[in-house]
Amino acid sequence: SNNPKQYMKTVQIVVENSSLPIILCSYNPEIIEAGLSILTQEYKPLIYAATKDNWREMAELAKNFNAALAVSGQGNIDTLVSIVKTLTEDLGIVDVALDPGCPKDVSGLFHMIKAFTQLRYKAINEGYKYSSYPLIGTPISVWSYPEQDLTQKVWWETIIAAILITRYADLIIMHSTEGWSLLPLVIWRFQLYTDPRKPVAVEPGIRAIGNPDENSPVFVTSNYALTYSIVSNDIQKSGINAWLIVIDTEGLAVDVSVAAKKFVGEKIVELIKKNNFEEKVKHKILIIPGKASRISGDLEEISGWKVLVGPMDSSEIAAFIKKMWTPEKIREIMES
Repeated sequence: SNNPKQYMKTVQIVVENSSLPIILCSYNPEIIEAGLSILTQEYKPLIYAATKDNWREMAELAKNFNAALAVSGQGNIDTLVSIVKTLTEDLGIVDVALDPGCPKDVSGLFHMIKAFTQLRYKAINEGYKYSSYPLIGTPISVWSYPEQDLTQKVWWETIIAAILITRYADLIIMHSTEGWSLLPLVIWRFQLYTDPRKPVAVEPGIRAIGNPDENSPVFVTSNYALTYSIVSNDIQKSGINAWLIVIDTEGLAVDVSVAAKKFVGEKIVELIKKNNFEEKVKHKILIIPGKASRISGDLEEISGWKVLVGPMDSSEIAAFIKKMWTPEKIREIMES
């Protein structure tokens, strides 16, 4: 609206309903000052953005209100670096972030990627301090172009955001809250910044799936994230209330961890004792994956529990439980 009073009201609503970090976006210093007047020193918001036309006023606001300052070269790297140099060297601004600019359509993609890459290259390989500050990507900029319809804007914003996550952006500003837009970005963010040498793992422990009680079956699985997700989901989908013992296999899947001697009886016993799990169930039966059948004898010996070898694939859990987890079968297993 470019209305200071309206902007103040908006910032006040955000402050009253969120404890998240705040970015104040406007090229108008008067609007930014109105927003800053609502915030106390503890917020330390990010001002977006200083440009070649307003950098003096924005720098003054950043200093007076203890705020960080984003700098926009509006698509020109030389201008961006020049402003940053002046702000940091001449005006003493310390907390700075850089916005190399985002395109409105596919024609500007090459320039955007090149700009982000050049800034990071100069910082890392040449030690150029003026390009070493955090990089901001602003896919939100697509919303300022009226020629695209709503779906096109969300789609294009998502594409730009995905590219920027890949190409060195430290912070991304988006407008869309559509699930189909944000979910792929979150997944990509976590996958991209995962050490490929270290398998993705969940915390070991004993999980309750549904509302298990003292008569519910007890499954065992590895802590490889994908295995855990599939097994727990298959148990839930089958409508079974069960306990799931997740042992630390260092993020390896069941078959691999058995071969590597990471899926062993000692780890299962350790979790049972650590959680006083014997007190939570009347029976003493463990259901291990079919691919871990070779440890069944050793597990029975060191744990004192009966071991039931489950299906080779967790999708067969429902049928397995229907057939094997009956009062008669449980009694037969315990007496064997």
